[in-house]
Formats: sequence, structure tokens, C-alpha cells
Amino acid sequence: MNATIRTKTDRIYQNLLNQIVGGSWHLGDQITPEEKLAVQFGCSRMTVNKAIGRLQHDGLVERRTRAGTRVIKNVIRHESAVPPQFDAVALIHPGEQHEGIWRIVQGFQQNAQGVQRRTMMLTYGTNFQKEAEMVGRLREFDVKGAVVYPVLPEPANQIYFGQMLLACRFPVVLVDVNLPGFGRPAVVADGFHAGYTMTRHLLAGGAKRIGFLSNYSWTSFMRDRYLGYRRAMEEAGILPPDNWILLESAMHPDFSAPVNKSKLLATRYLNQAADLEGLVCANDFLALGCLEAARDLNIAVPERLRVVGIDDYTAAAEARPALTTYHIPYTQMGRAAFDVLNGLLQGTVVPATELQLRGELVARQSG
Repeated sequence: MNATIRTKTDRIYQNLLNQIVGGSWHLGDQITPEEKLAVQFGCSRMTVNKAIGRLQHDGLVERRTRAGTRVIKNVIRHESAVPPQFDAVALIHPGEQHEGIWRIVQGFQQNAQGVQRRTMMLTYGTNFQKEAEMVGRLREFDVKGAVVYPVLPEPANQIYFGQMLLACRFPVVLVDVNLPGFGRPAVVADGFHAGYTMTRHLLAGGAKRIGFLSNYSWTSFMRDRYLGYRRAMEEAGILPPDNWILLESAMHPDFSAPVNKSKLLATRYLNQAADLEGLVCANDFLALGCLEAARDLNIAVPERLRVVGIDDYTAAAEARPALTTYHIPYTQMGRAAFDVLNGLLQGTVVPATELQLRGELVARQSG
């Protein structure tokens, strides 16, 4: 019997299966969280994730966003020597600590449930290599295809990740980030419209000296936001000087404290552009960091400097002053990404292009 258990995933799967069938966990019970199981078994969280995914395929457990994994069946039948074929799709993402990703997960699951298709959530933290490996090993997860949320801290990472996309024989849809040239459809926010809308809002309020602050600026979606800002300023007959614009290429995700590094960048920026009347930040975390930096520098917001963001996270509404921002339709993006993937699986011809979804201005006190 044990000779058939070849990999660590197999051993963890068998251990968890024995606990469910043996009654260690009863129907409705939450099983031990993945992080603790990884410590218990001395392995990565991805290995545990794969084992639990097999239990989910067996119909023994149910995964729910932010609610953990619970037992829904404790009996397994072996009716055939032929392994079952499952009609599941995966969403590969760094984790749900990031509110935008959590909303995408919600939308993805909602539309999957609407057509009764099973889903598997595969998380990798902020390690893009693990994410790429998941894409390259989709067959091991016994899924039909996947929606992938790429996190690529540096431009060079795109090459490695792109190679995995090219080698993958399964349908893959990208969400939030597009990688043109790799032959995969993508669902993204209309970044140009976001940057343009927020700049036009500041101009309409009387501001003329308007700056732009971005990190992760080498990516297409951040560049689109910057180009939207440029277009609005050009239409207003304003040519921004260099010190009004800071395009930082680095991006080191820290989902547990996302504002800390943003505040450092915002402090550097405000010291170089002290004469601004308004500031378009390429995302809410930068804008929230700017609010904190402005407070430390005794720059009154919005009296002296009007600050706006892009995302519309919960923290934006809770900030003081509350942050004016652009609502990115993350939930709708998750739904659309599932629909594109489902269409591919049903034989619908989907061009290898991107679907752009527009959001809207959310006016609050900061700008």
C-alpha cells in the first residue's frame, strides 16, 4: 500500500484523508490551516495546497474564501479502477491579503458557481517562480485550465514566466496584468481611463500644477495610467516639468504592510516637487503613503495639496481625509476572467488580446 505513495503530496493527501475518514475531523469541521500543515509536515504551503486540492476533487472538503477549508463528506468510494475526470478550473494568485485580489477571487467563484463548475484556489505568496511552476505543472492539479494573476517584481521575471506560459498546453487567462506577445488573453482594468479621469477631476477643481507618482512603472498597466495623466495635461495645455513626475520601476510587494514603502517613496517625491497643487497616485497604497508623508511634512491635504488614488480599497474610505480615488472593478474582472476561460473550454474562439474594463471616479475629501 505504502509503495504507491511516492511523493510528499501523496503522503500528505493520505494523512489528511485518513483523518477525515477516521473521524478526526467531523462533517462541517474546519481542517487545520495550510500554514500550520506546512510546518507540521515540513514542506512548502504549495505542497499542502496540492494535497488539499485533491481532497477537494474527491468531494471531501470545500474551500471558501476567508472561511477556510471544511469537511463536507467523510466517506470515499472506489467504484472504478479508472481515475475520475474532474471539471475543475484553477485561479492561481499570490493570496487574498491584497483586497483587489480578494475581490477578483470573489468574482471568479461567483461565476464558476453559477455554471456549477468546480474551482481550485492555488496560492504562491509573492514568489513569482512558484507561480510559474504552478502554470507549468497544471496537469498535476487535474484541472481543465486556469486564470492567473501574475506578480512579476522585475522586468526580467517576465521572460521566465512567459516561457512557462508558452510551454503550457492548458487554457490560461491572465487577470489584472497582461503580458503581450505570449498568446494568452487577459482581463485588465482600463488604466488609461483611470489616469485620465483622475487628472481631469483635479483640473476641473482648479488645480494646474498636478504631478504623477508611480511604482512598478515598467508594467503596461501602470504605464497606461501615466499616459492617461499625460493626455489630460496636454489637453489642458500644461507640459509637466520633470520634477512633477516620479516613475519608480521597483515594486516589492508586502501585503501585510503595503503602505510602509509607499510612504518612503512619497516622502522622497514630495521633497522634490514641493510646489504641487494636486497629485495623481497610480494606486491607492501610494496615495495613502502620500497622505502620511504629507502629514509628517506639514502639508495640508486637501487645502494645500489635493491627493487622489486609483483602486478604491476599503482603506481609502477609512483614511483621514478620506481618499478620492478611481474604482477598479476587480469583482467584475474576476467574473470576466472566468467567463473567458470557460469560453475557451467550451470551444469558443477567444483572440489572444485583452479585455479592458472601465471603472469610475469616487469623490471624497482628499481631492
